[in-house]
Amino acid sequence: MSNFDDIFSFSKVAELNSYTKAAKQLNIPKATLSRRMKNLEERMGVKLINRDTRKLSLTEAGIHLYKSSSSPLAQLREIENEASNFQTKPAGDLKITLPVDVSIRLLNDIISDFVMLHPQINLEIFFTNEVVDIINEGFDLAIRGGAPKDSNLISKKILSSKLHFCCSRTYFEEHQPLSHPNQISSQNFVTFDSPTSEHIKITRDHEEIILHTRNSLSVNSLDMVLQCALKGYGIAMLPTSVCYDALKSGTLIPLFEDWSRPAIALYALYPNRVKTNKLQLFIEYVERRLSDIELKFKTFE
Repeated sequence: MSNFDDIFSFSKVAELNSYTKAAKQLNIPKATLSRRMKNLEERMGVKLINRDTRKLSLTEAGIHLYKSSSSPLAQLREIENEASNFQTKPAGDLKITLPVDVSIRLLNDIISDFVMLHPQINLEIFFTNEVVDIINEGFDLAIRGGAPKDSNLISKKILSSKLHFCCSRTYFEEHQPLSHPNQISSQNFVTFDSPTSEHIKITRDHEEIILHTRNSLSVNSLDMVLQCALKGYGIAMLPTSVCYDALKSGTLIPLFEDWSRPAIALYALYPNRVKTNKLQLFIEYVERRLSDIELKFKTFE
């Protein structure tokens, strides 16, 4: 038992002027409380409490200890309550890393709304398409595309988005007929930079083929892929989250829609430790808003 616990127990006895009442408030047996008081007196080498069968009273040393400890104990209780509030009441700092393109198209409005709703939570956001070492660099959360690889992180899928082959109306009219995905090997192809972008597996019913693309342009920006497709450079492979508006308006033409490949997903990743209320609140808010967006995407999926 710590010195703090003994002194706290003593202050409760002095405050209530009763072992029985103090033991009840402390939720410990009366015998345990008596033993604590005896240990405290022995450790301090002075008698603190006068006891008889009918009442108890503080000695001069006991009065001095009670007066001296009351204010520090109250401050410690206040500090403890404040620290506890960081877990029970969402407040404080959150350090987050986000991918650039996804943030521009999906997350910026969501995060701005979150900040307005929860001004007591301070967000520090680092935008990058690079994979950041979340733990060593002190991040509370990362949002990333693709399957998570770090087993030290907890992952939660927050968005799923189908991949489309598409091109501009001009490119489509100039390169007809574009009726089978095998034709991609002879076309200008622009895609997001990926180790697997030159060999793409797609399926239709029970049929499976691997496309060997001619990557005329491979970039690490989904917005750049979109712009190249819109300008008629060639065929692009884009998630619904990026090309939805262009498909809806007819600016881009979807190709080979009877063929499919696994959807790409967006994940919330955080260190394998206690998830604070502020982090849980942020993840749940983003997930809820993205689910509304994903429902809208279903019209093209």
